[in-house]
Amino acid sequence: MKYIKYFLILSIFFTFQLLFAVESPVTEEHIAIINKLFKENGIKNGYVVLKDGKVRLKGKYYDDKEVDKAFSIAQTVVGVKWVSFVTPEDIEVKEWQKRIGKIFERAGVLEPSGPPGPIRQRYALVVGVGKFKHGITPLEYAAKDAEDFYKFLINIAKFPAENVILLKNESATRDNIINALNRIKKTAEENDLVVIYISTHGTPPDKFGGVHIVTYDTEVKPREKVWYTAVTDKEISAFVTELKAKRLVMILDTCYSNGAYKGIPNFLPPGGKSLGIDEEEGYGISKEYGKRLFGAKDIIVEETYKPSKPTTEEGWGKILISASGPGEKSWESDILHNSIFTYYFIEGLKKNNASIRDAYFYAKPLVYQRVKQEKGPDIEQNPQLIRATTNENWNFLLSPILKRR
Repeated sequence: MKYIKYFLILSIFFTFQLLFAVESPVTEEHIAIINKLFKENGIKNGYVVLKDGKVRLKGKYYDDKEVDKAFSIAQTVVGVKWVSFVTPEDIEVKEWQKRIGKIFERAGVLEPSGPPGPIRQRYALVVGVGKFKHGITPLEYAAKDAEDFYKFLINIAKFPAENVILLKNESATRDNIINALNRIKKTAEENDLVVIYISTHGTPPDKFGGVHIVTYDTEVKPREKVWYTAVTDKEISAFVTELKAKRLVMILDTCYSNGAYKGIPNFLPPGGKSLGIDEEEGYGISKEYGKRLFGAKDIIVEETYKPSKPTTEEGWGKILISASGPGEKSWESDILHNSIFTYYFIEGLKKNNASIRDAYFYAKPLVYQRVKQEKGPDIEQNPQLIRATTNENWNFLLSPILKRR
């Protein structure tokens, strides 16, 4: 029963966010097509049904990869919006029973034993992927986003250049990103500050609602391989859990959008517009998924902004900032020549003494307003911040050179 409980928690990630009050276009004909494709692709004991207007996996599966294949096939027929996330009450996978304990053991972040001392050293990984090897639609400003954030860290926040890893486009491979994370994890000590910034596409939501980080060499054939060749939630969770540094801010300017994969044959449903699939439809990081990445204890920062109070204490904690929320796309601007979120977040850091908290609250309303102004009155983008500790003094500065007001 405990396994069912755990996976039920995972399965609610986007359930209410992804499906608005729109009549489902999915029919029994779609169900028949998916089940036929299952057999043609060697899925012998799995099948789908139509329930509550969405496609739901049923039956028995050999292993985790067969579930991914089945889930991906369903998405190619009806789109990501109309496929329910997977729960063990519906399907049987023996492999999960062996792995589930280890997965959740790694995914949780233990409450730190106490505050660290003054900041000793600062490390950063900055990633911007605008070009992709395997046909994923380019991003105009992702590499520039990374360059601008890198310049802020080096020139204004005065991070030591030898401690900042910059990976752009062709250099931002999966292996290079994982190796950079491992290098920082191995080097950073308890009193250090670590910053991770990533601007790129996200994968389609996986069977548990996870949107993973697309790299330069992320593969898309067969379609389910996109989840194995991106930087996965398990890898991010392991980094956060195993990092000794008690000051971490991770900024993810990433999301899934249908338009990112429009040039890849058989990736999106044929006749997608008849299923209500918009090219600009996107999915960011849900709060529940963010908590899984960072092991947060239900601490979602939603309070009304108040300027930071002067203090001589150095804040600490582990912070996840996402450029957009569930059911939202992270937009670029041809006027600002950046991702809209990154532009205002960097501006907020410059205007607020490199304060993480103040920069976030500075950017949040401006992103919302700018997206509506440039992209349309019905379009929304709401950045979100999740902190993975009950520590109230989490507003640390990225630069010890700048003085707290």
